[in-house]
Amino acid sequence: MIIVLFLIGFILGLLFAFIGEKLPLLVPEVIEKEGNSWILNLFIGVVNALVFLVSYYTFGISYEFFASLIIAGLVLIIFISDFKYMIILDSPLIIGGILILILRAYFYGFKNMGLSLLSGVILFVIMLLIGLMGKKMFKKEALGGGDIKLAGIIGIVLGLKLGLVAIILSSLLALPYAVGAMLLNKDSEVPFGPFLIASMAIVFIFADKFSNLIAFLI
Repeated sequence: MIIVLFLIGFILGLLFAFIGEKLPLLVPEVIEKEGNSWILNLFIGVVNALVFLVSYYTFGISYEFFASLIIAGLVLIIFISDFKYMIILDSPLIIGGILILILRAYFYGFKNMGLSLLSGVILFVIMLLIGLMGKKMFKKEALGGGDIKLAGIIGIVLGLKLGLVAIILSSLLALPYAVGAMLLNKDSEVPFGPFLIASMAIVFIFADKFSNLIAFLI
């Protein structure tokens, strides 16, 4: 059983790596770069296989199990596409968001699904406003459209409060990278998507601890 689950997770990991590398090339203005090394693809496959195994034996067949697989796929796809091509495509976000909403409706009911969707809309609007203010202040794009849409997915997955925590955490994670990029190249752009998606995964995994922290602060 363990071997079968590992193989399924490994194959899915390779698929996510392939999507993250090749899907951006469908956008006309994206220039193809050197492909991922077989070592990187092997590493991605193994990591996803371990996530698959741990999720199954931790959550069983549950919302958390299926949601963790979707999050893992988004993490891998966005990490590769945003770091490599500075682009977050709509299709993985849309598919991931729809699947999460279906899972919410199936396991928790349509009311819960509606609240998740509302949380996604609110975080989307918040990030859109931040992006518009940043553009006005710095006279250039402060946030990409993909980052803003990803915030909506974070709201759908985590809810409003934990989603806000994930966005704050992503800023803290991105700060050292941004400072280093500025020191090395003042004109360099910081891919914010990987930090957003990593923060979503961290908050999802430790949701109880972050919820307790929110309750303590409030």
